[in-house]
Parts: sequence; structure tokens; C-alpha cells
Amino acid sequence: MGEVRAGHTLGRYELLVPIALGGMASVWAARTGGQLPRIVAVKLLRAELSDDPDFEAMFLDEATLVSQIHHPNVAETIDVGEEDGVLYQVMELIDGEPLNLVLRESKARGGLPLPFALRIVAEAALGLHAAHELRGRDGKPVGLVHRDVSPQNILVGYDGSVKILDFGVAKAASNLQRTQVGQVKGKYAYMSPEQAGSEPIDRRTDVFTLGIVFYQLVTGKHPFHAENDPATVRRICDKAAAEPPRTLVPSLPEDVGRIVMRMLAKPRDERFATMAELRQSIEQLSPATPIATSDELAALMQQMLGPRGERRRAAIQEAMQIARERAIDSDYPQSQQSSPQAAAQPGRAGAERGAGPPQGARPAPPAPLTPDEGHARRWLVPATVGLVVLVVLAGALLLRSSPHGGPPRQRGSLLVPGAGSIKEPLLRAARAASKAPRGGPDVTRAAP
Repeated sequence: MGEVRAGHTLGRYELLVPIALGGMASVWAARTGGQLPRIVAVKLLRAELSDDPDFEAMFLDEATLVSQIHHPNVAETIDVGEEDGVLYQVMELIDGEPLNLVLRESKARGGLPLPFALRIVAEAALGLHAAHELRGRDGKPVGLVHRDVSPQNILVGYDGSVKILDFGVAKAASNLQRTQVGQVKGKYAYMSPEQAGSEPIDRRTDVFTLGIVFYQLVTGKHPFHAENDPATVRRICDKAAAEPPRTLVPSLPEDVGRIVMRMLAKPRDERFATMAELRQSIEQLSPATPIATSDELAALMQQMLGPRGERRRAAIQEAMQIARERAIDSDYPQSQQSSPQAAAQPGRAGAERGAGPPQGARPAPPAPLTPDEGHARRWLVPATVGLVVLVVLAGALLLRSSPHGGPPRQRGSLLVPGAGSIKEPLLRAARAASKAPRGGPDVTRAAP
């Protein structure tokens, strides 16, 4: 397709405006076709990766797997397709912001209050548990593991919802694309020890990486942060435990600190066995440690990032309006079904006033022909051709009969030797024109 831009269509989806750019793909707001268009998110595999079979398989894996998950805490995948060599996924468009942006904004405001951190982690755990519990058509567990749980892949909606997205490097037993030996997938700063060491992984890998996110939410810092990615991975893989979060935030309730540290246990057997178990532990916290409601989270999002959401919504609406006008312009000639009198009236009124059409208005289409006018116009071209032929032939005959004309010259003459094959068709055309039915121009009267 070349450069993807607004107005491009992929299947029945028209791209409106770009809204995100990731490591593997770009994400666009788009609209569906039909009488009731829907705004969706379309994820396009980046052009530089489109020729890589490994990335293509991973991209298709994601769509195949996630389309089977139906849960309010997982972004819904609606469709997948390919158009002109471009692979794309279609997802629900979520009016929200990635958690890394929420973290950045809350840090500038003194940190994210604990009730909101609890709400986000508890809801994310539900979405991940739904993914982990996914079963195939045979009823057996698929064994899905996200492998890339990070703030960039947790979306917080302006309605207070929390959604897991981007299963682009997810692992499942049924994957079309297999991880090569020694190949590590995911973000280095958000890996479990077994993932970084290319060991077999299970759902407890996602428990560990969600623990890193939880630690960041309550302390504002990464538990294993070092000067670079390799050093961070070494800290994740060594046997030393993370610094307890209460060391950094003494006001943090002790039971919350225990949950975080259990999620971050280096031996996987010491972590929560499932995300459901983690969620239950959060719900059983002391009443002195409340969990924010979805309405409270929505209010916080509006307070922190409301203008950003408004700008994006306005950009999408503006792009929608442009798309609608483009569709109207393309359909305009077929949409004029008004009567000849109504179509002609604006032009007559303007002529009487001596003014043109209003500024920005489309010119009125020409009034349809009357039956007599249409009949005459259909015969205009053949009659004109016949008239020209008769004039040329008459002139040629006059030259031939002239005492001073002599033999016709080769250049510019229709009567050159061997030109009978040209002359006869012209004569036939003249005769046909002269036999035009009544109502058409009478070319016989115009002949010399």
C-alpha cells in the first residue's frame, strides 16, 4: 500500500487518525462501513516487519487467541485481515490512556493514591485470569500466558474500566509461531526470572510481571531498576529479593506490602498460583485499606488526563466529519433525484438577483433535457458528420469537372488512387445521415 494515511481502507474499515505506535504495530482509529458506522481501533503490523514470517505469525497468533477471550477486562478483538500485503487486527476502541501515562502524570502530582492502585491491579488480574483460563474447542486449557504485562499494555478508561491489551508475544501451546531456542520475548524490564532465562513459563510469569507494575504503582519506582537493560535483567535473575516497598513508602499498609513481595518472589512456587488468588487477597484487605470504585477511578482519570482525552475525541470526530463529506462528494451525482423544476429554480433565482450560488455551496446540476431535446441531440453527431461528408464530396466533384482543375493531387485528397475503399464508407455514412427520422436535424436541406 505504500505509506498508510487517513482515508485508506482496509476491508470495510476506513482509517481516520493514528492514536498509538508500538514496537510491532501502529494503531489507528477507524470507522466501519454501512448505514451505522462504528468507531474501532485498527492495529497495523509495521511495514518493516510485514515481510518477516516470524512477526507475521506472531501477529496472527495474537488475533486468533485474543478473539476467543470475552471478558470486560480484556480489549475485545473483532476482526483480522490482510489488504494489499498489510496485516491488520480490528479491536474495540477504548476511550482511555495506557497505565504508563497514568503513572507519569500521577508522579508529577505526588503519586497515585493506594485505593486506585489496588483497583487497577485487581481489575488487571481478572482480565489476565480470563486469558489464563482460556480453553480450546476440545475443552482443554490453551495454556495462554501474556508474557508482556507492563504499564504500556494496561489501559485505564475514562469510564473507570481497566483492560489488558496487546498479546503480541503471548505464548500458548497452540501457537502457530514457536519461540526459537534461546529467544527472549517481551520487555526486558518486565520479565520473570524464568522468562529472562529462556526457561519454560506458565501463568505465574504474568503474576511476577504484574507484581513489578504493582510495585511501581505504590512506590513510583521499578523494583529491579539498574543503569541499563542487561543490568536490570541480572537483578531480576539473581537470587536477591526486591527491596520491600514499605522501605520506600513507610505508610504503605503491611498486608499490601506482603502481597507485592509474594508476587515478586523469585521462586515461582512462592508466588500466587493464579490471578484469581491474587484478586481474592486484594479483596480481603483490611477495611482500613479501601479499594476505589470504577466511578472514583473515572473521576481521577478525568481530573488528571481529561484534556488529553478530549483532544483525541475531537480529532476523531473531525476525521469522521471529513470522511462523511468525502463519502457525500463521491455519491453526489447519484444523489440528485429532485425534479427538473426544483433543480433549475436556484439557478433562475440567482440569475434574477444577479448573484451566484452561496459561498461553499455545490453548483446545481444541469436541468434534464426534455424528450424533444434529447431526441434531437442523439442525432446531432451523425447529422453533422453527414453534412461534412457531403460538402467534401461536392467540392471534390467540382474540382474534377473544372477545366482547370486537372487530375486530383495526391496530398489532401480523398480521391487518391485506390481510395474507393475510403469513399464508399463515407458515402454510406452520408446516406445514413440523410435518412434521419423526423425530429432530428434535416441535413438534406443543408447540402450544397
